[in-house]
Amino acid sequence: MQQDHLERLFKTVQVLSIVAGVVVTVLSFNQARKQEADAQQSEAAKQQLEAAKPFLELRQRLYLDAVQQAAILANPEVHSKDELETARKRFRELYVAELSMVEGANVEAAMIQVAGEVDPEVLNLSSAQKAAYQLSHVLRNSLVTSWEVDEN
Repeated sequence: MQQDHLERLFKTVQVLSIVAGVVVTVLSFNQARKQEADAQQSEAAKQQLEAAKPFLELRQRLYLDAVQQAAILANPEVHSKDELETARKRFRELYVAELSMVEGANVEAAMIQVAGEVDPEVLNLSSAQKAAYQLSHVLRNSLVTSWEVDEN
């Protein structure tokens, strides 16, 4: 009787060992799959960022240019008439077309606000300027979609 009891205990331990082994194997397999999926996702994000790099570099360059021109126009007392005229011209170019091609919605709103303060006339776009402005936005939307870039 004691031998039967030991035999049952031994068989139970064997079964539990097998079940534990299966559980550990499944958990290890799932963890490996999760790590592989995370690595693939990380690699995809790196590739997406690399693909969008030209757009992001252009955006950064034009953002810097816009803020430089706005700074000059916002501080007319410390700049010459020629500097102000050059900044006004460049600000208008950025506003109507170049920056509009890469700017996010929040930057667009800020540019409109700055334009209203430093050069209100730029807000009254001619039909040609409106067409250029809209073309820039269509191009931006295409680039944002193509390169899967955050619109802001």
